[in-house]
Amino acid sequence: MLPTESKPYGGRYELMQKIARGGMAEVFMAKDQLLDRPVALKVLFPELSVNVSFVERFRREAQAAANLSHPNIVSVFDWGEADNTYFIVMELVEGVTLASLIKESGRIDPQRAASIAADVAASLAFAHKHGVIHRDVKPSNVLLTEDGQVKVTDFGIARAATADGDLTQTGAVMGTATYIPPEQAQGLVVDGRSDVYSLGVVLYEMLVGKVPFSGETPLAIAYKHVREEAPKPTSIVPTVPKALEAIVVKAMSKDPAMRYQSATEMRDDLRRFLNHQEVAALTGFDPDATQALPLVDVPHGNGSPTEILRTSPITSVDAAERGTNWLLVGIVVLVVIIGALLLGAKYFLTNHNANATPPVVTVSVPAVVGESQNNAEAALKNDGLKYTITQATSNEAAGTVLSENPSAGTPLKKGSSVALTVSSGTQQVSVPNVVGQTIASAESTLLASGFQVTTNYINNPATVGTVTSETPAASTQAPKGSTVTLDVSNGPSQITVPNVVGEPVAQAANALGSHNLTLGNVTYAASATVANGDVISTNPAAGTSVAPNTSVDVVVSQGPSSTTTTTLPGSSTTTTFPHSTTTTTAAG
Repeated sequence: MLPTESKPYGGRYELMQKIARGGMAEVFMAKDQLLDRPVALKVLFPELSVNVSFVERFRREAQAAANLSHPNIVSVFDWGEADNTYFIVMELVEGVTLASLIKESGRIDPQRAASIAADVAASLAFAHKHGVIHRDVKPSNVLLTEDGQVKVTDFGIARAATADGDLTQTGAVMGTATYIPPEQAQGLVVDGRSDVYSLGVVLYEMLVGKVPFSGETPLAIAYKHVREEAPKPTSIVPTVPKALEAIVVKAMSKDPAMRYQSATEMRDDLRRFLNHQEVAALTGFDPDATQALPLVDVPHGNGSPTEILRTSPITSVDAAERGTNWLLVGIVVLVVIIGALLLGAKYFLTNHNANATPPVVTVSVPAVVGESQNNAEAALKNDGLKYTITQATSNEAAGTVLSENPSAGTPLKKGSSVALTVSSGTQQVSVPNVVGQTIASAESTLLASGFQVTTNYINNPATVGTVTSETPAASTQAPKGSTVTLDVSNGPSQITVPNVVGEPVAQAANALGSHNLTLGNVTYAASATVANGDVISTNPAAGTSVAPNTSVDVVVSQGPSSTTTTTLPGSSTTTTFPHSTTTTTAAG
């Protein structure tokens, strides 16, 4: 049953159907009767509306999200109080959650997973820049539209990093345990790097089809995030690219100082992966390394999640066992060398005599992959080997050896031939024209043509999310697999208030909405010149430059005011009402 079925919710929103239920609120599909558009309405549970802390957190969600205007963030339009509880009005996103996609697909293709994570990182970077930390990044808070656009929602426990006060009470573990960063699980201070950790867990789940840690209780899962090392993605799915695994491991470092220091850094590394460039996370990456975040002694009451985590034992790698392993490796190498010397001596004594047939001379195939064709040919000739050349297009520079057959180190009789595959350079492709398209449509077009895409969001009068320029320019030739940079409109930095005087109030509201403005207070006044129901004036006035999402107050006509004229006996009394006149004449 919907909260209210007989009247519009909050006097404006007609509830259609329930579409989701979260930890603090229910979400309904609704119709904004004033602007005649579908919206999503989040309604706080009534039993929580009496809790000052929950109400304050809910209010902060609305304020924080309303200030974030970004193509990858669900827009917030309005918030208020109705039916003894509170509500938020948001953009209605048609599509599915990332959680349902993972559940349906099991695993997501690495390229698509990296692209989704890059868009989420872009939204987080924008939020962090404006002082907002999400604090609950998880697949169910990531929406995928029907045209493939990624949108992050539910700043349910977000808070402005620069705001006064802290809604998180000491010892309280907030967020979803499956994706919680270690410092948040321990009740410590969180920052943008905490969202980076949670995004690393989301990327991990997309790649392997399951989360790194599970347990019977949220506390047990939070403990594992603090004290246990997650299995490497390749130990579960060997086909996960090493570069993408390195990004996951760096993002999920227990120590925030070892992670990406911003969501922008993580997004840039994901873009490098998508562009087939070397990722920064591979620098110093050790797939066998382990780490654990030292627990901080924070005084909390008995039985709190932080107290339980704080008193947990610390695990470490046995250094003595490592030393023993290296000793064994050294002994094995020594035995192999001695064996090779004995075999060599036997061969020499058996074959080195005047009457014996000269032995077949063999050489090892030199390693020439990555070398220039000229250097490779010289190395093969120097070892007495021949070669054949086959050309192939690739991202490597023209003339670079891509492969050799037999492979390097293979023993071959002198005079044998080695087959080399040499790059003829990248295939040149015409850049399609995507200016004026939405970012989702433009990316699909470019990816289908074999290009990678990177985006820059700029203030521009064009519609939000519209491509305003591309580099290289449309119709020019560029290497297949190279990157096309798109400038995307983030809306104008200033908007001119349109002239809606003389228009019906509903039509004026639509005009303001189409200019990325909102309808503010509506007051009524009598007017002999403006028709009943039409706008008399606006504040700010038409032509004024204001910021996006500014509220514009309007004064609406009630028609001409009524007038009464009274005279002494023997004269007439005239009473005038809107649109009619009645005249009464006294006897005399």
